[in-house]
Amino acid sequence: MISYLVIGGHFDVTIRGRDDEPQPCRVIGQPAASDGRYEAYNIRLSCRMRENDVSYRFIKLFVSTIFALLFSWQAHAANPIKVKLAEVIRSQLYIPMYVALSKGFASAEGLDVDLVTANGGDRAGALVLSGQADFALAGPEVAIYIYNGESTDKPLIFCALTATDGFYLVSRTKLDKFDWSMLNNKKIIGWRPGSTPELYLQYVMKQRGVDPATISNVVTNIGVPARDGAWISGAGDFGIFMEPNLSKLEKVGGAHVITSIGKEVGRADYTAFFAKRSWLEKNAATAQKWTNAVAKAQVWVATASEKDIAEAIAPFFPGLSLEENIAVVSRYRGAGVPLWATSPVIDKEGLSKAQEIMVLGGVLPAEKTVPYDEIVTTTYANNAATKSVSK
Repeated sequence: MISYLVIGGHFDVTIRGRDDEPQPCRVIGQPAASDGRYEAYNIRLSCRMRENDVSYRFIKLFVSTIFALLFSWQAHAANPIKVKLAEVIRSQLYIPMYVALSKGFASAEGLDVDLVTANGGDRAGALVLSGQADFALAGPEVAIYIYNGESTDKPLIFCALTATDGFYLVSRTKLDKFDWSMLNNKKIIGWRPGSTPELYLQYVMKQRGVDPATISNVVTNIGVPARDGAWISGAGDFGIFMEPNLSKLEKVGGAHVITSIGKEVGRADYTAFFAKRSWLEKNAATAQKWTNAVAKAQVWVATASEKDIAEAIAPFFPGLSLEENIAVVSRYRGAGVPLWATSPVIDKEGLSKAQEIMVLGGVLPAEKTVPYDEIVTTTYANNAATKSVSK
């Protein structure tokens, strides 16, 4: 039996034999020094048995191992690595990321993550390039634009989060039956030019035979914070929205869901974590820790109940009730196609599809498509995936 007594930083561990026999071994520790981060202890092992006794040697080895692990954990917990992460927008589409933070997977890896919302892929990219963020979550187009730009410090995508588009096409009036031709000559609220939401929407519209003039007139000049207000004020006959904005618009009766854009597109990597190559070279261990945390969150989300997921993400969406968050999780799980990546590894075909959409959207010349191995590193994701599976 092992009993513990901890008083004012001192500890006393008693190890007894079978039948709680009164011949204890005691491990007595007293603080010796501290620099504010680490505690040093004088440790004394006191046993009523000879030093050459097998039991004594076993207990000594056991105690040494336990306290080595204990103090290693203490030092690890006392010195978390601070990182700044820029998310493109705040949305429940990024549930595995919020789970990695709220369920303690990131802190268990020794990370203290400062999450900031950029409100735009271009802004997220600018934060990374300027060094104001260590890495970012955004559509792969951001990393591709930077790669093809003038920066000599090229980006690398290192961890996948979403598998396809999380936006929904909505109509202002309720439709009993929808056909894509209904979009012809209508005003459609899209997203920022060149962004994944806008590119994926236009891709689907082209695939479904929507009039080219209608596609070219999609509204793309409304800022992210102003989109809800514009829609409520009467702008647009159709539009694309994601959570939590979609639920809010439904609540006031101003939006009726037609279909998931992701379901229409299929697998095409949509948002992923990327950083400058120089940052990854200097901070490989940190990138690995974050990828490990995301991989654990992906495994957890795959089997967790909708209520458990809703409770985990609640701190990030204080304006929504638990029931509303449950409804969002249910909607995403029922999209008709997996919206969240099940592995941190960037899907090669998915990234190829994303670049195909960019080419068809006219924002990426065919000769400027970036080879998978040039824009993606799978080192961290493969390590994390292997680690999560082994557990």
